[in-house]
Amino acid sequence: FFSFVISKDLPNDIRWVVKSNEYKMICEQTYMLAWERVHAEIHGNSSNVKLAVIMDLDETVLDNSGYQIDYLVKNNESYTPESWDRWVVEERASLVPGSKDFILELKKHDVQIIYISNRMESRLEETKNNMKQLDILFGNEIFLLRKDRADKKTIRRKAVFDNSNRIGASGPYQVIAYFGDAMGDFPDSDKTNFGKNQFIFPNPMYGKW
Repeated sequence: FFSFVISKDLPNDIRWVVKSNEYKMICEQTYMLAWERVHAEIHGNSSNVKLAVIMDLDETVLDNSGYQIDYLVKNNESYTPESWDRWVVEERASLVPGSKDFILELKKHDVQIIYISNRMESRLEETKNNMKQLDILFGNEIFLLRKDRADKKTIRRKAVFDNSNRIGASGPYQVIAYFGDAMGDFPDSDKTNFGKNQFIFPNPMYGKW
C-alpha cells in the first residue's frame, strides 16, 4: 500500500502508528470500550429522539499515515494544505484499527453517525469515495466538513445541538458519544467524560501540542 515502507527510515512517531502492535491494540481497546458504553445507552434509551454519535474522521476513522510517509518523509517536506489536498484527492486513506467493526455495529443498531471533520467540504465526494472503498459508507451519514477557515468544529457541533438547517430534516438528535484524536473534537475537556461518552485516539504524528 505504501511506497515508502522501510520502517527503520521512518521517524518514531510514524513508525509507531504503522508498525507497532501497541498502537493497534489501543485503538481496538478504545472502540471496544466505546461500544460497551454506546450499547448500554441504546438499550437504556426510552425517548423518541434518535440517537447519534459525533465522530472525527482523520486519525479516528481514517488512517492517513500514508500521507506522512509518501508526501512528508519521502520528500523531506512539512505539512501544507496543498499536499494534504492532493492526498485526499488520491482517496488512499486506510482504516484506524477497530473503526470498521464499531461503525458496522452503529449501523446495525440504527445510530446516526455525524462526521465533523476539518477536511474541506469541497473534498466531500473524494472523502466519500475513499470511505466507500473501505466499506464504511452507507448513504445516510451526515457530513459536516469545513466550509472555510471560520467554520470551526464548535460551530458545527452547535448546528447538531440546535438542529439547524445544516443538519437537514432528519433531526433532532440525542448525541450519546464523541470520538476524536484531539481535544477540539470534544464539547468539553472534563476528564471524567473520557471513557464514558468521550473517546480519544492516539495520534503522535501531528497536533497542536
